Amino acid sequence: MIDKFKESIHQEFERFMRDEMEDSEKKRYIKSKRYKIMIKEISKILIEKSLKKN
Repeated sequence: MIDKFKESIHQEFERFMRDEMEDSEKKRYIKSKRYKIMIKEISKILIEKSLKKN
């Protein structure tokens, strides 16, 4: 990704979720460490929330 500014990890994930990335950029992003970090954090939050409900 070549931008005039550097996106935060959250901004980049939001762009991915809103489907604002080109196909080639998506493929690179899914393989990236930043994506894996976001998925891990989101999973952690969802698990914690689901455990609190029970």
